[in-house]
Amino acid sequence: MLDEAAPRERVSLIRKQPKRRPGGPPVLGVNCKNEHFNDPRAHYCAVCGISMLQLTLLPFRGPRPPLGVLLMDDGQTVPLEDDQLIGRLPDRAPEVTEGRAHPLRMADAEESISRRHALVRLEEWQVNVVDLGSANGTAVRGPGETEFVRLAPDAPLELAPGATVRVGLARTFRFESNRKI
Repeated sequence: MLDEAAPRERVSLIRKQPKRRPGGPPVLGVNCKNEHFNDPRAHYCAVCGISMLQLTLLPFRGPRPPLGVLLMDDGQTVPLEDDQLIGRLPDRAPEVTEGRAHPLRMADAEESISRRHALVRLEEWQVNVVDLGSANGTAVRGPGETEFVRLAPDAPLELAPGATVRVGLARTFRFESNRKI
């Protein structure tokens, strides 16, 4: 018989995500006075906004925090904690099978996106995009610009917060970050 006065245990039907490591790969950075880890070039803390210019900063290696998010044109939000391989069928790409990148599947009606199309690569505190020799190309429109500029294959380009990337003929995503230098 159930005790009516006993509190009921709550049951969640939401599957929990697997635990992630406490941070990204070790990079050289500095702490603000509130001990938030930051890019050593930052003028203000990315977490609390305090000025970093008045502090005596001692660089050290620590786990890199997420560098921002990719806002996909379909509404998906992808945190930038690791490299992202974008393509129609990215799961079989060597970067993914060897554990160097996460697959980010994008498809379009025109089938203009290659199986292994572009790579969003994180290097230290930078976010770069590289076209992987795709048939229909990758193009970038910087913040405040009106025209897309097509990338040369295998030539990385650093993304500024607010930049929009076009993959193939029509699919896009925007890079956003509160980490300003």
